[in-house]
Amino acid sequence: MFRRALLSVGRSREIPFYDIAQILAVTTAQQQGARPAYSLRLFTKAGIKFTLADAIDNRQEARWVAAQLEKLAGLKLDTHVAVDGGFGVYGPPPQRGQAVTVGSARFRRNSPVALAIGLAFFLAWTGFLGFQIFSAQRSQPKRVSRAVAPVESSPQPVKYSPLTDADVRHLLILPQQSQVEELLDRAIQHDPRARELFEQRMGDWQGHIELTPRMKQLELRSRFSTDLRVRYANADLNLAMDGGAKNENSADLLIAKAQAEPARRTYSVYYMGMLAGRGVGYDRIYPILVNYAQRDPDPQVRQWAVEGMAYLGADEALDQLFDSFGHDPSETVRERAGCNVSDCGNFKRTQRMRMVPKLIELADDRGTTPQTRNWAFLALHEITDENLPSDASVWRSWYAQHGAEKMAEFERLDWWEVRGDQ
Repeated sequence: MFRRALLSVGRSREIPFYDIAQILAVTTAQQQGARPAYSLRLFTKAGIKFTLADAIDNRQEARWVAAQLEKLAGLKLDTHVAVDGGFGVYGPPPQRGQAVTVGSARFRRNSPVALAIGLAFFLAWTGFLGFQIFSAQRSQPKRVSRAVAPVESSPQPVKYSPLTDADVRHLLILPQQSQVEELLDRAIQHDPRARELFEQRMGDWQGHIELTPRMKQLELRSRFSTDLRVRYANADLNLAMDGGAKNENSADLLIAKAQAEPARRTYSVYYMGMLAGRGVGYDRIYPILVNYAQRDPDPQVRQWAVEGMAYLGADEALDQLFDSFGHDPSETVRERAGCNVSDCGNFKRTQRMRMVPKLIELADDRGTTPQTRNWAFLALHEITDENLPSDASVWRSWYAQHGAEKMAEFERLDWWEVRGDQ
């Protein structure tokens, strides 16, 4: 039987379009200040993953190529960047070290070798796909007997049924680490009772949670949940793992440490944001974060102040993130601010929708850099879920005709429903 294959590289293997669940741009964890590296990853419906390309050092390019492949395969367009084995696009929290993962220097963007290999791969793949489709139209399907090469299966996430009284009794006799991990996993899978129990017991776990490999994955998944309540639980988790209590004394210590210890300022501003986002010391912390985001000479401090503000969930914080996105001299700070405006962080969809006119103006401004303009169009897509050309006039026309109805659509959602991974 004829099968349309997406990829046939190395040993013979066919992946029919109907078996493809998702094609994503994926990044690995980076140390602060290091540029992230990206890969293209294909996920089958059986949970098997294949890497299509490595050593891409530009987020926009990785997302664009992933989108083109999704279109050709007939998949729903999804331009978010997944995180593979780390703490996200922007690296681990400042106090936790982690090895740097970067692509080989000979494959850096704009090098002749990289461009030649990339172009050759794309043309060959497109030609192969076109030939297969053309052949399917010109010939009768033939039943072919072939041995399928064995493939390695990847670990499947645990699937839980709703939490019962018996489950709760069993959980409470487990070690604290196991309690946290199972309840958070269940909360990510939208079990309301598990989420409530997680919040209730967080104080008991303070300072007793370790960053195990499983916890790393749960921390990442909770950060990009489609439920804002789970994203707020992510802040509680990080504060608990760090050992800091959610009280005014912790706010005082972080503020003082940021001022007295410049070497640890990145840590202080990041955790200040988490603390203020959970209702502790907001009125004092917010102006301090704005000051560091706008005026600190160290781009790493500005970056982590921007990351801290992503936890705040307030309109004024979103406005400040937009300002950093459009004007900060550091590309890394602009990228992180743009991601936090579009779909990262703890903001409601109605709040993000308010940024659409500003993003259109930014994209249309002649003083905007090409990279920031590309990011602005990506943010417009991620906020609205509209797949329009990268043309400010087209977006302006769409907003005039449909902006109000899109806002009304988001207003009908529960406040916690956001765009995310799961």
